[in-house]
Amino acid sequence: MMKSNDWFPKGDIILEKEALEVVKDSSNILVVAGPGAGKTELLVQKLDYLFSTNKCIWPRKILALSFKTDAALNLRERVNKRYGAEYSSRFTSLTYSAFEKRMLDQFRNALPENMRPCKKYFIEDWEIIKDVLSKNEINVHNSNLSRIQRYVEKIILEDNKENNIRNLLLKGSESNNAVLLYKQITKLATHILANNEYIRKSLQMTYEYIFLDEFQDTTHHQYNLLKTCFLDSCCKLTAVGDDRQAIMRWAGANPNIFYDFIKDFDSKEYKLSMNYRSVPKLVEFQKRVCQILNSNYDTITKIDNHNFADGEIVLYEFENEHVEAEVIANDIESKIQDGIPLSEICILVKQKVYYYSEELMYKLRVRGIPVRVEQEYQELLNDPICNFLLELILCSQGKKNPLIWKNINNFYENIYGIYDFNDETSIEKYYMRLNKLVNNIANLISKSVCSEEQMLILIDKIIEEIGEEKIVSNYLIYNGSKDIAAIIKRFSKLLYKEYNQIQGDWIKTVSNFKGENSISIMTIHKSKGLEFEVVYFLGLEDSAFWNINNQQEEDKNTFFVGVSRAKSNLIFTNCNYRKKIKQDKNNIKEIYSILCQENFVLKKSI
Repeated sequence: MMKSNDWFPKGDIILEKEALEVVKDSSNILVVAGPGAGKTELLVQKLDYLFSTNKCIWPRKILALSFKTDAALNLRERVNKRYGAEYSSRFTSLTYSAFEKRMLDQFRNALPENMRPCKKYFIEDWEIIKDVLSKNEINVHNSNLSRIQRYVEKIILEDNKENNIRNLLLKGSESNNAVLLYKQITKLATHILANNEYIRKSLQMTYEYIFLDEFQDTTHHQYNLLKTCFLDSCCKLTAVGDDRQAIMRWAGANPNIFYDFIKDFDSKEYKLSMNYRSVPKLVEFQKRVCQILNSNYDTITKIDNHNFADGEIVLYEFENEHVEAEVIANDIESKIQDGIPLSEICILVKQKVYYYSEELMYKLRVRGIPVRVEQEYQELLNDPICNFLLELILCSQGKKNPLIWKNINNFYENIYGIYDFNDETSIEKYYMRLNKLVNNIANLISKSVCSEEQMLILIDKIIEEIGEEKIVSNYLIYNGSKDIAAIIKRFSKLLYKEYNQIQGDWIKTVSNFKGENSISIMTIHKSKGLEFEVVYFLGLEDSAFWNINNQQEEDKNTFFVGVSRAKSNLIFTNCNYRKKIKQDKNNIKEIYSILCQENFVLKKSI
């Protein structure tokens, strides 16, 4: 057993003094850290510290919760990559939604009968919901989805009286399957914990340490569940986040979450200032942005291994989007020729991805530069079964590097159970079964695929080989076969698109699907947690920041998230006209002014 004072971060990781204190602190902790400070890496290091020093002896005693799926997967993958399966199998990383669903499914019988959902239910299946509303003489044909959502949430979450629609959705009927809302699942899980001391104590005994990643995105309902579950317990909570990256208020994120956590859990607050991501020029720019965010801009500190002359910040002012597309396409081509990989270039927009990027995408493709809207791929790349399928295909084509094999191994263990690796016979049986699966996949994909339909049939056969029932029963994020079928249909369509473009090379198909050989276009919300060498920020105009009057603080935070994705190059664009519509900068003048005032921002009017 290693002593606490003997522990140091492994590899090339450097922890500033405050970060090292966080790792070794055994109290409830709130860590406030800016972009590039290594918030997720900090949790990885704390996990290593707990295991290495035997502070956490037993497996599965650490629970990590995140708002988004990609954040939960990111933590798990970092642990797996840095420390291997031994560590990654000893902690649980989930989204709040998955954690709540797991709790509801396991303890639904603890609910009163009138609150207890049907055992099998779908989550937010709006076709079923609209059908139930229509059969109860509620007109939904002239209403948009957001209006329907608000109405359903009101009758399900706020009305305490008996309600026929709520009961039909909760219990299901001969004419409709049961359907629950995500917020409803949170409410039911919280009710279970609040009203059953045995279950609450059991959960507290299950976990010793709770990690809360991207804590600024936590909703009121999720925080209430955390309090109900862990307040006044022996569990130690470590929350990490950045209030300057709070861009989920529209989804119900609690704006006072840091203050509430410090007060309720009597937690210590640590602030990490170092930015390991961006060159000094961009760090200084981030400080200026923080000024207009009315936050403490002095808490961002640059590292010393960069020259201030490194990097660039450019503001382009174009007459129209045609000139914008031509100039930016040329600039991207130049950077590629200078050796910047395609995967290190990102194009960001605030909203309406295709509206702002369609012409630029055309210009890039004319030049033979691969580019894609990442939104179509991101959710699938964060999906366990889709990732497993991609790794299986690589493995079946002879790509059996340790990381690929480890990922396949982890998924396979999840659905078929962990074998006794001290027993040689068990090991042999396990690998024989896994090798058989890989060989069967190789045979299935040996023939060329000529259409989307054929690709779907192929993937369905692979799912059959793996065992659909095993996947559904062991991955709670799936809502049964219907949910998997929808995911596989989307996956197959995009996989065929990539497969067809490179004429049937499966290894290149997977590589392209993962975005390793293309430029990404995405919204700022989708870019959160990611980083790129070069970031193009399209459309710094009022029409792009369409909510600035209603959500001024959130839109400023969104701007900050966007600019903090860049490591060395940050390029902004503004157009006077887009598709014959005059643009202006009246509402975003506070944001725009900072670009015009800073002497290290290069301004170009074209």
